[in-house]
Amino acid sequence: MVVIVGAGPVGLMVALELTRRGTKPVVLETLATPNRLPKANGIVGRAVPMLHERGLYEPLTGKKQPRPAPRFMYGGFPLDLRRLADNPVHLLPVPQRRLEAVLAQHAEAAGVEIRHAHTVNGITQTPDTVTVDVEGPTGPYTMRATHLVGADGAHSSVRKAVGITFDGTSADDVVTRSGHLVLPPRDLTRVTGRLRGPGGPYRPYLFHCTPKGVFSFARFSGAGPHLVTTLEWGQEVDDTVPMTVGELRDSLTRVLGRPVLAAAPPPAEGPHVLRRGTSRQNRIASTYRAGRILLAGDAAHVVAGFGGPLLNLGLLDAIDLAARITTDDVDGYDQARRPHADNVLAAAKEQEALLRPGQETDQRRKEFAAYLATETGLRRVANTIAGG
Repeated sequence: MVVIVGAGPVGLMVALELTRRGTKPVVLETLATPNRLPKANGIVGRAVPMLHERGLYEPLTGKKQPRPAPRFMYGGFPLDLRRLADNPVHLLPVPQRRLEAVLAQHAEAAGVEIRHAHTVNGITQTPDTVTVDVEGPTGPYTMRATHLVGADGAHSSVRKAVGITFDGTSADDVVTRSGHLVLPPRDLTRVTGRLRGPGGPYRPYLFHCTPKGVFSFARFSGAGPHLVTTLEWGQEVDDTVPMTVGELRDSLTRVLGRPVLAAAPPPAEGPHVLRRGTSRQNRIASTYRAGRILLAGDAAHVVAGFGGPLLNLGLLDAIDLAARITTDDVDGYDQARRPHADNVLAAAKEQEALLRPGQETDQRRKEFAAYLATETGLRRVANTIAGG
């Protein structure tokens, strides 16, 4: 038996892959009910066609098969991916809670047992087994497994329990704000929905650089509110004070360069995003494996990326790891997957260098624009976005 800790997308994907290969796992989840708070807005990369191969794309989207994305973004640059004959970039724009629900339905239909409100309190292992102490709704109990998978997020209790360090850096020189706002119709162009402003109008679904920072805006659900994100450098913020709609509106006004009379969306349409980040975390576990205990997804790596690379990375971790567990070949897991996390980290650093305001960035962006105009440059960036 394999025990998986964490019933998020990565843990559920591991469970589905194990089941597909003839192994029935048990999934332990601390939360009593699935988390409805907004998280990721979709998947970008090679995980999308992999989901299609497993019969999951149509249940998630209602469409028969994925097609390469004609456009995307990188470092604030719009990319015309139609220039590539073998474009590797695929998009699956579904909220994470929808992804989790569909994966859970398929896992349970395949016979996977998902135990909510079950917390891991202790882990010990021998060369042949892993013993897991669990606290459930009716009391404590013990499980024995051939392998334990920690897919329990950035604050992974599994990673901490086995003493794996989470190496990396925290950057506190940029404030990130995200939230749902109702943008006034007069601020948007009627046909394309672009945001009016100095240097604009600005297209949705892209990061836009201005002399004061970076912003993006997009609708992910029909005619609902826009999800607005801003990045500002060199600010001091009291992070003990909760984020407000007014704070986000003021930030957008500063970055855009003109007042925006945006409003909060109706509470009944929620839950809505409203969050501030004052520390950008870039961390990768010192090892993805400790004996028969393995890490996947955010438990193994957290990167302050742009363009939604982490779900793609985590789902591909899950597919690789499940295959290795069922063939008893976990020795190479860390070596196989770590380079992909390193690539996401390198891409995040490159994009931040292209987005940060300043004269040095202006010159860097001119050089990068020329690079993207070549097929070699566009292909390298497309492969970076697609991940692996």
